[in-house]
Amino acid sequence: MLPAEHMSMIKLNFYYRQGCHLCDDMLALLTPYQSSYPIQIQMHDIQHDPKLIEQYGLLVPLLTNEQGEEICRYFFDKSGFEQFIKQTKEKIK
Repeated sequence: MLPAEHMSMIKLNFYYRQGCHLCDDMLALLTPYQSSYPIQIQMHDIQHDPKLIEQYGLLVPLLTNEQGEEICRYFFDKSGFEQFIKQTKEKIK
């Protein structure tokens, strides 16, 4: 496998709220993947944006791809996430 810096980056959106233990848990499980896969995580604290509060409200934590398609909600789905990464890597080769 090529080092992460030599592959196209897979952009992800992570929607969260400060003080949300589920958000902290999901981020803690997601973060280690950054050292093994070419992923870039854009953090979105919904508390600071009324539009995001309206759109996502109680749906955090939420991990989506760049197009806004849901990957994980509330809990980190390891097998679902790894399947997403595998499929996305195949598309960007």
